[in-house]
Amino acid sequence: MRKQIINRFLFVVGIAIIAFFIGLPFSFFGDNAFSKKLSDFKVTLSLDLAGGTELDYRIDLSDAMAQNSDDDPSNDVSLDSITESVRDALEQRVNPAGVGEIIVKRSQVEGEEHVIIQMPPSSNVVKAKQDAERDNRLDFFEEDPEKENAARSEIQGYLAQMTPWNWEVKADEITSKNQFVSLKKIDSRFRDEISDQTLGDKLFAAKPGTFLGDIIETQTEAEYTIAPDGNLQILALPKNVLAIVYVKEKNEVPREKTEKPKVHARHILFAYPEARRAEDGIKYKTKEEAKAEAEKMLQKLKDEGTTDFEALAKEFSTENAAQRTGGDLGEFEPGRMVEEFDKAVFAATAPGLLPEVVESPFGFHVIEILDTQPEKTESVQEMKVGYEMLAWDLDELRWVSTGLSGKQLENARVGYDEVGQPLVNLLFDNEGADLFAEITGRVASKRCDGTYCRLGIKVGGQWITQPTVREKIVGRSSQITGKFTFDGAKDLADGLNLGAIDAPVILSGQMTITPELGHDQLQKSLTAGLYGFLVILVFMILMYRFAGIVASVSLVLYAGIFMTILKVWPESLGGPIVLSLAGMAGIVLSIGLAVDGNILIFERLKEEVRRGRGLLQAVDLGFERAWPAIRDSNLTTLLICVILFTFGSSVIKGFAITLIVGTLLSMFTAITISRNLLQFALLWKFFQKPWLFGLNESSLQTENKKLGAQIRKR
Repeated sequence: MRKQIINRFLFVVGIAIIAFFIGLPFSFFGDNAFSKKLSDFKVTLSLDLAGGTELDYRIDLSDAMAQNSDDDPSNDVSLDSITESVRDALEQRVNPAGVGEIIVKRSQVEGEEHVIIQMPPSSNVVKAKQDAERDNRLDFFEEDPEKENAARSEIQGYLAQMTPWNWEVKADEITSKNQFVSLKKIDSRFRDEISDQTLGDKLFAAKPGTFLGDIIETQTEAEYTIAPDGNLQILALPKNVLAIVYVKEKNEVPREKTEKPKVHARHILFAYPEARRAEDGIKYKTKEEAKAEAEKMLQKLKDEGTTDFEALAKEFSTENAAQRTGGDLGEFEPGRMVEEFDKAVFAATAPGLLPEVVESPFGFHVIEILDTQPEKTESVQEMKVGYEMLAWDLDELRWVSTGLSGKQLENARVGYDEVGQPLVNLLFDNEGADLFAEITGRVASKRCDGTYCRLGIKVGGQWITQPTVREKIVGRSSQITGKFTFDGAKDLADGLNLGAIDAPVILSGQMTITPELGHDQLQKSLTAGLYGFLVILVFMILMYRFAGIVASVSLVLYAGIFMTILKVWPESLGGPIVLSLAGMAGIVLSIGLAVDGNILIFERLKEEVRRGRGLLQAVDLGFERAWPAIRDSNLTTLLICVILFTFGSSVIKGFAITLIVGTLLSMFTAITISRNLLQFALLWKFFQKPWLFGLNESSLQTENKKLGAQIRKR
């Protein structure tokens, strides 16, 4: 028994040491490596105590307003409900655990609906902006070639209606109805500046002010800009499109045209087994032999001239094509040949045999320059054409929405396939499972272009995967596969779990906000709290003497452990816990609960001593008989805190979480720490004196006589 008591006391000492080092301000330990390490642990203060950052998001309700203004009243939606839904979604994204003391509230600016997000200094503003603006819509589509055929016929009908006079009106009308149609205006370009050769031929063959007679299948160009930070920002990637093309203008303009230098050369190659692309059974067995033969050939050509160069190339060159070309490489520009060869031939200023053998990864070359053309610039008259293109995204034309979306998603998590490639596992609710089985059965029964049809998955409007469906899939599970890294798969899964927002949001402002309480007021509040805490300690010592000292030690440990928890609460559990004024109120209230628990225990202890129990036995009985009252009162408090945390606002949640932690900690310190300290002290006779616990010896004797008389009377 004595050994167990000592072990439990050492456990309490260990907790005290940890609380001492982490709970105290790191500046307490001076300026050294240890204090710098401790500086990583700090209490996170909320907006009202430390200020922070405010993000102002405008809600784009244009789609909902357009839906309400059409001729069909049955599809009208409530703008207020959408706004409230967006506010709730943003709060879930930037403060998922509810303990970050992040305030998310609605606002109106000149009739527009806004959501204001206020975050304390500890918040990751960049991540919060990314999460708030992220499009997490999950949608499933089925492939339908007939839809593409119908779209082609529709586009052909639009082409037949187009004239130069109604072009802009028709283009605006079509693009406003279909999000996958865009109007591209291309400035005047020369022929070699148009990457699609077929389109270029048709443009330069057409007259200005006319339309190309056919629907053009082409590719749009990437669009980019320079961001304020100087980095290249991609606005749009190239897309395969079906297009109606309007030739707007054609002009012949002067152009400075630069022609790159050119060289006409031939060579004899002497390769060896280790050279690049060397064939088996090559005639030169070592690098040294190949080099020696190349130098011998160069000397022969220098002595006898290059009249027989072609015949010598066919006889001695290890290049396969030499038997056909005689080593003639034709005319070429810089960059066409391997670097060493390129550098040697373009360094020559006139035709002739190069004076040195040239070594490259392919072997050793003996080279003769037949002709050189230097770089030249000339002014010419060339045609430029400017055109506009009404483009339908070809990758979207054959896909039909299935109705299965993120609304039926229960959760998403990272998984791995058979070869260890990360993927995202999806789990649907019962409605989603039934819909998924119906869709896959329908897709598997069809054929698209002579093969199985595909099921497409989009996240945030972007294609993620388009797997082929060969059979009906029954169950609540599905997968999103792709060339994911683990971080990419986790990011996608986390985004899907956040869910979609009912309307887009646009960041319209960001500013720094000051704390509601000034530094002086905060110091006064902390000073008042410290004085109150000291008064409680003095009261406990005067009232219960040695037991009061034990309770005071427990309360100091309570404060140290609470500070440690505030500093080390992990992000995986929604941390850090942000301390606000409301949270401080929760801490103060939980201190009262801790004191109340100690008072109940010590009063029970006194009663047991008065009944004639020894102090060791009285300590055990006092704790056991006080426990039901402590347990019930604290469980009631915890139940109320859970309700507040579940249904309260961010500020109320901050109060609730600190009170939950404080209540649990108060029970731990009162029942575990105080008890272990008392039991350890009573191992020494000096502490086994009733007066140390506020009990009078004479009154105890009187109580014992009364108790004995009652027993004899019975």
